[in-house]
Amino acid sequence: MSLVHIHLLLNHLPIIGIPLMTGLLLYGMVRGQREVQRAALAGFLLLAVLTIPVYLTGEPAEDAIERVPGVARALIDRHETLATVAMGLTAGLGIVAALGMFFSRHNRPVPRLVLTGGVLVAVLAIGALIPTGYFGGQIRHEEIRAARAPMQGVEVEELPGR
Repeated sequence: MSLVHIHLLLNHLPIIGIPLMTGLLLYGMVRGQREVQRAALAGFLLLAVLTIPVYLTGEPAEDAIERVPGVARALIDRHETLATVAMGLTAGLGIVAALGMFFSRHNRPVPRLVLTGGVLVAVLAIGALIPTGYFGGQIRHEEIRAARAPMQGVEVEELPGR
């Protein structure tokens, strides 16, 4: 297994996991269930840690794909830019989650400010993760590009036999 495989395998975790943990956190907030809130915060913390290897394996994945015919450089650049924003927001979410876990130790409630901040940062992270995944998928998956056409204004080398 190469770093490219690790990138492709792990990149789905924050895209799917953070919205799920956000829903769990909101449920815990509405129901006033401290343990559910802490479980969501622990999930955010785990996902933030797992996002680090996703981000760090992005460069090797780029190196492996950037010269392949049919790959649009603009898609790689857009994906990379969004990934940087998504990584920063996910790291921030991990910090908020760690604070929530710290302040709620010894059977104390999670501070409302931390919970609200967690939801806010999670929504921002989701807003960055979704387009990051979308443009990442378009790099090699022509079937999800609009009308099977390359991005407007982007030159894409044709594969032989097309």
